[in-house]
Amino acid sequence: MVKLVEFITDANVDLESEELPYDISQDLIVYMRNEPMFYRKHLYPALIDVQAAVQKGGKYNKKQMLPVIEKGLQAYVNRYGIKKPAEELMNDQEKLECISNLLADEQDNFRQGAY
Repeated sequence: MVKLVEFITDANVDLESEELPYDISQDLIVYMRNEPMFYRKHLYPALIDVQAAVQKGGKYNKKQMLPVIEKGLQAYVNRYGIKKPAEELMNDQEKLECISNLLADEQDNFRQGAY
């Protein structure tokens, strides 16, 4: 298994540069799903809340997931040694798009009661 840090290091990518050479939103989603402790402590409980809202036939305000994304960004920066502060990696609009992508990916799981 190749870790993102190994890939970046091997490619001689400057982690302090303005732009990271990949889609931070998609990579963050993968990180949050695959980092066991983050998933258990933060993402899974949030997904349970979303599923509960869906099962009740209501709408879920995706802004409720902003703290999860912000914690995920901080954990991601710490894990991979990215020199940019977490607050600079994504603006609020990008965070909401990340949440939309995450929820869209999980839509079938919510309907099936996977959480």
